[in-house]
Parts: sequence; structure tokens; C-alpha cells
Amino acid sequence: MKKSFAQIVAAERKEAIERVLSKVPEWTGAELTVPSRLASEQCSSGATALYKAGLLDGCKTVADLTGGLGVDSWAFAQKSKIVYHNELNQELSEAVRANFAALGLSNVEFSAEDAAQRLESLPEVDAIYLDPSRRDGAGKKVLLVEDCRPDVLALLPKLFEKAPLLVVKLSPMADITMLRERFFPKLKELHIVSLKGEVKELLLVLAREDCKNVSITATDLQSELTFTPDEEQQSLAVYPSTEAELTGALLYEPDSAITKAGAFKLICGRYGLKKLARFTHLYLASEKRAFGKYFTVLDVFDWGREGFKACAAKYPASEVSARNVPMSSDELRSRLKVRSAIDYHIFGVTLDLPEGPVRKLIAAKRDS
Repeated sequence: MKKSFAQIVAAERKEAIERVLSKVPEWTGAELTVPSRLASEQCSSGATALYKAGLLDGCKTVADLTGGLGVDSWAFAQKSKIVYHNELNQELSEAVRANFAALGLSNVEFSAEDAAQRLESLPEVDAIYLDPSRRDGAGKKVLLVEDCRPDVLALLPKLFEKAPLLVVKLSPMADITMLRERFFPKLKELHIVSLKGEVKELLLVLAREDCKNVSITATDLQSELTFTPDEEQQSLAVYPSTEAELTGALLYEPDSAITKAGAFKLICGRYGLKKLARFTHLYLASEKRAFGKYFTVLDVFDWGREGFKACAAKYPASEVSARNVPMSSDELRSRLKVRSAIDYHIFGVTLDLPEGPVRKLIAAKRDS
């Protein structure tokens, strides 16, 4: 039976609400209004929103100038006296007002203006949060800060007239070295947040007062690693002395947040790790101290036709990853002709040994 337009819209809105509740289970039980699928797709998770609220701990007044569905404003309202939620889309703004009433929040004030316009009438606050739109007028994704809307770099002077502290969410794909350069000397902290092994949010904490150095924090919301760029630059990596060290060893794959943060050498000293090679971001560990994935190395095979054949024969069902070798993971999987499986993993890697670099296949079993 063909569905009516009203039935299609109702089904889409029900799906949007279910998506929101999967991200923000704390809202379960409230009668929610979610006006569009896009709003549900773009909203923060409850966990990441609460993390952002922690960055503004002690701030009594917070303005969210790009409020969207309001998950971040909801989190700010848990700790702040007053939250100003601003969302350009009038329908979405009204939905957030209704949702917050259903959630019992009474310390949020609402507006529906362009972020730059709202900034003009905004009273002075302790902190401002911005999540600029990363799409241009044609709906195409953009990465450069100045291409996002609003343009935070252009607005910085006016933003700092209203608040001494800013938190800005940018694309997880943005280059952090470029961000450090573009926001110097106002960048105080850079936070890289992952969920289930995938980087979800890149957060900048900017201060009105100039900052000499930035601290970088990588977190999966359960554990975190904080360091400065100078600490990483001054750290020395430790490498295996022999290939024999690999067999039976604990192989560590850093969480994506750590990799995004660029903490490649520092974690050797911080967690007692040995790096497989300068450009192979896998490590040997004596214990599970750092957050990420761990594997037990079962076998090491030579790189080449005979090694590929022997490895595939013994481990015909495995995930496959190529790390610092002259082929992609898909190409290596095609060469090995193995089936996909969760428990086992074959890594094609380059090792930096005292006698020089050597390529190997590492067969390992997932440990955690």
C-alpha cells in the first residue's frame, strides 16, 4: 500500500527522534520534537556534549551561538546559571525551546538570528561556544576555517569583546598544525575526542589573553593523554632490537585520537612502548596502559610471495591493514585473498631494526 506524504513525514520524524535518543539517551522519556533528519544527524552525542561542558567548568554564563538541536546547550545548562541558545533556523529554535521545556530546563534563553547578529546584542558572558557550519552555500563540505559559517577567525575580536573564553568545534579532518598556526597566540587547548575508535570532535579552547604554548588532549571519554607539542618534539622513540621480539608480544594500535594528536614518539616514554618504525605507528607493549586496541602477535612472515602464501594459508579469515608499506590495505587484502574476520588481524608493516628497515607480515589475535 502506497504511503501518503503525511505518513512519510511522520516516519522520518520518528526515525529522527530515535536517532537523537541513540545519541542522547539522557533525553529518553521526554516528548521530543525533531523537525528534520539533518538536525538529528548533526547534533552532538550526550557524552561529547558533557565533555565540552567540562571544558567550561566554572563558567556561570555561556552563549551557544550555533545551537542546532541544543544538545550542547543542554549540557552547558547542567553546570551554568544561564545559557543563551541561538539558532538561525526559526523552526529548529522553536523545537529546542519545546524540548527543553519537556526536559525541565528553565535556565536557557532562546534567539533565532545569524550568529554575528546575535553577537551584537549578546550581553557579556563567561564563555562562548561555536560549531560553525562546514558546508558552503551549495551544500558542499569545506575544511578551511574561513570557509565555515560563521567565520570564527574574522569574528575573533568581537567574540573576545563579549567573553574571555571561547570553545570552537571544527571538522575532525582539520589539520591541527594548521589550526595551531592560524589561532596563535589565542589557542590555549586543543581537544581531540574519539568514540568507538573514531575521531568525532576537534575542539579549540581560545583565550582572550595570549598563550605561550598549547596543550593537546586526546581522549576516548574514558582515558586521556595530554601533552604539549614541545614534549612530542623532544621525545625519543624506542625501536625493537630484533625481529624475535615480536612473536608472542603485545601489539598496540593507538586510538585514533592519539594518532590525530600526533603523539607518535611521546607515548614510547609515557607508556613504556617500542615503536615498530619511525613511520609505522604500531607499538610493542609490556602491559595495557594506553587506550586503543591490543593484539597478541602469533606469527611473523617474510614480505613477498612465499610469505603471503604461508600467512594466508594459516590465517584465511582475518582483517588486513597495510602500515608504511608500498601498497594499500585493500591491495594487501587482495594479494592475500583472505576472508574478513574480527578476531584475527594481519598487518603489513615496515620494521626499523638496527641492521636497517625490513618489511614483514604480522599475524595477530585481537586482545582487547
